[in-house]
Amino acid sequence: MRLSTHLNSKHAASLRGVTLIEVMMSTMVVSLGILGLVALIPLGTHLTERGTRADRIAIVGERAFHEARIRGYFDPSRWIAPNTPPFTGTGPRFWEQTEGDFPLPLRQPYMIDPMFFPPDNSGTSTVYHDSRRFFPYTTKLSYGIDMTDDDRQHTTLAKPVRMLRLSVSPQPASDDPLSIPEARMAFESEDDLAFERPSDGEAPPIQSFYTRDAVKGTNNHNTSGVSTNRDGEIRRQAAGEYTWMIMLTPEPLDLYRVAPFAPTVPPNPPTLSAAQAAWMHPPINTAASGSNSVMTGILNAAATNEYVASVLILKNRQGTIPTGAVPSGGVTSGSDERWQTNERILRVDPSSFVAASGGATGEIQIVQYGGTREDAEERTLKASNGDWICLVRRMPSHDYNPPGTGTNTRRLPRGDVYLWYKIVMVDEVVDSTGSPTGTTAPFTRYLTLSGPDWPVDNDSTVSNREPLQPTHAIMVEGVVGVYTRNVRLQTPNLWTP
Repeated sequence: MRLSTHLNSKHAASLRGVTLIEVMMSTMVVSLGILGLVALIPLGTHLTERGTRADRIAIVGERAFHEARIRGYFDPSRWIAPNTPPFTGTGPRFWEQTEGDFPLPLRQPYMIDPMFFPPDNSGTSTVYHDSRRFFPYTTKLSYGIDMTDDDRQHTTLAKPVRMLRLSVSPQPASDDPLSIPEARMAFESEDDLAFERPSDGEAPPIQSFYTRDAVKGTNNHNTSGVSTNRDGEIRRQAAGEYTWMIMLTPEPLDLYRVAPFAPTVPPNPPTLSAAQAAWMHPPINTAASGSNSVMTGILNAAATNEYVASVLILKNRQGTIPTGAVPSGGVTSGSDERWQTNERILRVDPSSFVAASGGATGEIQIVQYGGTREDAEERTLKASNGDWICLVRRMPSHDYNPPGTGTNTRRLPRGDVYLWYKIVMVDEVVDSTGSPTGTTAPFTRYLTLSGPDWPVDNDSTVSNREPLQPTHAIMVEGVVGVYTRNVRLQTPNLWTP
């Protein structure tokens, strides 16, 4: 009997329950695991939304490119610097000067952006401000530093690094640019449909339609003439969140390789002064004073119909486009905030440019001269992960001494480089002392970028071909994606250098 009791006691001891501490520890471990899973839900939602947005942007970019091609907007004969037809008048003329039926545009970058030209109808006729004909629209770096006085321009004779901004005609042989409603039809996405949320939170959204009243007296009206159904719906409404503009950039070219500078052209290539060479930097306007037959001959020989088209996709641009003339004194802290933020051209510290292997990623430092910390953080140097920035470089002029000319140097422009990059990391704004809270200008900010390879110098006189550091950066408010493709302009001319 005692032996049985002893065995039962040992069995009971081996089957003892868990303690309260063990239960609490187990509960804590399980809770931590559940909390980790819960934390992944918003991250997954964010990544899903980002993927959906990226897909939408890619679709919009491809659609915008094909829309421009179908509508004939890659046909240079339909490009217009508003207020002046391309072949007449006193405005910018950007065509080769040779006589012929199929002229090409001069070899320089262009921005096709009809939505930036709202007409000023204050007078008796429609007027488009001349100052809006350039991209970017200001000749000043941040807070009053003139780009032509910037040491990265190499000479005060050089032009600001920018390009002609153009509209397009609604149909061939027309001298009128697109109106804003016409521009919205061609440069605004209709894929993002608009919906109305009913007052009943449990009811599904209702798609919005453009409507018009049905004809009175038909079955669509009651005896009082009031429409009794929705047969007047004629078209789905689009939210219009996404719009675009198109940057066209040619490949930089050594002008000494084309006639009349090519070695095969005897006997003595012409001489260009520093002022004439500077005149040939983009944006080129052959209607402006300073040109001669030699210079226009060089430009004619270099004209091309092969460009890189970068479709800039913008979200919610409507309402952010400034109106009127560009401030004559440059965009400053006293300017309308839309002028300050819509398009910004910034100085890049060349020594800060670090390119990874192949140059596809890298780091730059952008600079704001003058102003306050608030200006830098909220306007000039404002940047976030996922924003886009265009790095710019004016290629150094090629100094060419043809045989038999001694020391007589030809300073030949080679064009500008414009490449778009996505910002993947943003550092804090720091002042001149390196303090993230300091208030002493200039202010700087480091950005980490991802994008295409930055070009190397292809000048045959350069022995060590290193990447040419970008000198400027352009930021456009609202750019959410850039779709890039090579394009041959829609001209009857099949031959191009």
